[in-house]
Amino acid sequence: MAYEQAYVFASAADGRHQWVGTIKASQGAGSFQYSEPWLAAGQAYALDPVNLPLLSSKSYRALNRYGLFGVFRDAAPDDWGRRIMLLNNRHAPANELERLLRTSGGGVGCLRFSLSRKQVKDPAVLPTMARIQALAEAAEKLEARQALAPEELALIEPGSSMGGARPKVTVTDGDARWLVKFSKTTDLVDVPLLEYCCMQFLQKEIGLNIPQTRLIKLADQHAFAIKRFDNGKHFISANSLFNQDRIRILEDSSRNPYSYCNLAGIIRKHCAEYKEDCSELFKRMLANIVMGNTDDHARNHALIYNVEQGKWLLSPAYDMLPIVATQTRVQAMGVGRYGPNSTVENALSYANLFGLKSNEAKGVAEQVLKTFHLKWIDFCAENGMSEMDCNLVERVMLR
Repeated sequence: MAYEQAYVFASAADGRHQWVGTIKASQGAGSFQYSEPWLAAGQAYALDPVNLPLLSSKSYRALNRYGLFGVFRDAAPDDWGRRIMLLNNRHAPANELERLLRTSGGGVGCLRFSLSRKQVKDPAVLPTMARIQALAEAAEKLEARQALAPEELALIEPGSSMGGARPKVTVTDGDARWLVKFSKTTDLVDVPLLEYCCMQFLQKEIGLNIPQTRLIKLADQHAFAIKRFDNGKHFISANSLFNQDRIRILEDSSRNPYSYCNLAGIIRKHCAEYKEDCSELFKRMLANIVMGNTDDHARNHALIYNVEQGKWLLSPAYDMLPIVATQTRVQAMGVGRYGPNSTVENALSYANLFGLKSNEAKGVAEQVLKTFHLKWIDFCAENGMSEMDCNLVERVMLR
C-alpha cells in the first residue's frame, strides 16, 4: 500500500533541520499543514510565500494529480533521476510522495522528508569530483540504454536527484557541492561548452548574478559544472509560485500569471532586495530574448530563502543558454503586452512593472543588444567552440 503521509523538515536559523509540517497526499488531492512547533519558532518562514503563507492551524489543499504543492515537487528528481531510481530499486515508487521519501535531501534546496516527525535521515553520501570520469562513463551507458554494473549504479545514484532531463550528477569538491552536466548523443552542439560560454559571458559582459562555473575536459567530451547555490537555503521555483496547475494563460502578460511580469510582482511583494532583483530579472529576460533561449520556462527561475539572513531573494541565474534547434521566436513565459513574443519592443512594454522608467529600460536593452552583437560569437570562439557550433549559435541570436 502506498504511503499517503510524510513529515517535512527544513533548515532553521541554527543550521539544524526542524519539523515544518505534514503532507497528506493521494491521487488527485492532498494537503499540507504547518506544525505548531514551526509556527511558534521565532524565525520560521513560509515554504511558499504565495500559496502556503504561515497561518496557524490552516490546512492547505493541493488540487492536482500529484496531491502535492509545487514546492515539494521542486525537491524531487525529474526524468533523469527517476530513470536511475527505477534501475536501483526493485519496487517503483507508488506515488510522488514515495519518490520524495526515497530521495529526501538529494534534490534542490534544504527540504527533507520522513515517515517520522521526530527525526529525518541524512541524505546519501555524494561522489567526489575525483570520480567524474567514471560518472561520465556511467551516464553515457545509461544514455545508450546499456546495463550498468552494480558498482556503477551505486556510484551515480546518490547524486542524481536534481531536476531536469539532461544527464547530470551532484558531486563534492572539498566543502562545496557542484552540479555537473554531461553531453547527450542527440546534442546538435557541444552543449556543456555552450552553457559554460554562456554563463561566463552573462556574468562578465552582461553583469548577471551567476554562480561559479567550470568547464571540465573529460576523455572524449566536455562537462559543465555549476556550484550549487542552494546549500542550506530554501528553494522554490517560479513554476511553484505561479501554482501552474490552477492558472489560466492570458495573452497580455501584465495579467498573465505565467509571466515575467507576475514573477516581478512576487519579487516586489516578498523579496528584501526587490529593486535589485527586479532589475536583474528584467536583464535576464532581455538576455534570453537576444541569445535565443526559448526554454526559459518557470522552472528555470526561482526564489531562495536565506535562512541565516532571514530574507527572500531572487536566486542566481541558471539554465540560460541558446536553444539552437528552436524554430520559433516565442519565449516559454509571457514577456509583455504581446504575450511571449521574443522582441525587445515586447520586453519594454511593461518595464514599469520591473521598477524601471522607460528611458532606463531602453538603455538596458540597447546595452544588452550591443554587447551580444559585438562580443558574443567571438567570446564563444575564443573559448574553444567550433566554427559550425558558432554558426548555429549565431543563427538564433536576435538581430
